[in-house]
Amino acid sequence: MEAGRGVVLPLFFLLGVWVRGGGAGTGLYTGPYFPRSQPRNVTVHQDTQAVLPCAVMQLGDKSVSWVRQRDADILTVDTYTFVRDERFSVHYVPDTFTWTLVIRYAQERDAGGYECQVSTEPKMSMVVHLNVIVPKVEIMGAEEKYVRLGSTVRLQCTVSSTVQLPDYIFWYRSGERLLDYGHPRLKFSVWQRGGQGSEMSMTSTLLISKARPSDAGNYTCQPSNLHPATAILHVLNDEEPAAIHKGSARIAAPFSPWWLILASTLALLWPSPLSPHPHDVTGRGGGAWRGWRGGGVVYKGLK
Repeated sequence: MEAGRGVVLPLFFLLGVWVRGGGAGTGLYTGPYFPRSQPRNVTVHQDTQAVLPCAVMQLGDKSVSWVRQRDADILTVDTYTFVRDERFSVHYVPDTFTWTLVIRYAQERDAGGYECQVSTEPKMSMVVHLNVIVPKVEIMGAEEKYVRLGSTVRLQCTVSSTVQLPDYIFWYRSGERLLDYGHPRLKFSVWQRGGQGSEMSMTSTLLISKARPSDAGNYTCQPSNLHPATAILHVLNDEEPAAIHKGSARIAAPFSPWWLILASTLALLWPSPLSPHPHDVTGRGGGAWRGWRGGGVVYKGLK
């Protein structure tokens, strides 16, 4: 009986060491601790909401703070916010013991490390890194597009540098959504590139056949989860783009520099009587020569 008891005690001792070393969430820790399965990297689009969670088990009477590593600013303590930037707030969920830092309308400058601290001695901390990506939505080519009457128009909208591709991309003309059914001259196509860790992009193409004057206007490409892009379409009736009025001014052909050179040369050679300057020169024989300087030439006459 004594021998059996001597075997059982070491087993309980080893089991206790194993639970304290790796059994997170068992409640056998003597103080606060961070569960292992927590995200340490968060990536969001610019102008969207960033959510940085921090779960702390067995907190007791300790406090939880969020500190921005870039400038060591204390952002929140428990449920109180200590910065004037109203985009920052903290949400506490008692059921999961999670203190979540929320950043609304995240900007590029918000990227970096955020430290979740527990007021133990020494202080405990866990760092969550925030990445803010600026997605690109653009209609390829110039912002103003000129096409001839009866030609085929091709508008191509590309979404790139994105965390998540849009579910759809809609096209609008002057605020009205374009649909291919009921409009035989319209055709839409969408294709996707990349995925599974590589850079992703999505392209939507709008084709308008036999362009008419009524097709002119503002064309907007609107992804489901991002900002829009806009281009202006002009349909020309046998006109050159330079003949199109822009506002109240006409776009004219560039002025040739050769006319400026020729005009300057003639101004130097041609006499100008408009601004005569009297000039007297006394001769050796007591006579005087009177002349005028104008246009670089001196005219002399006997007095």
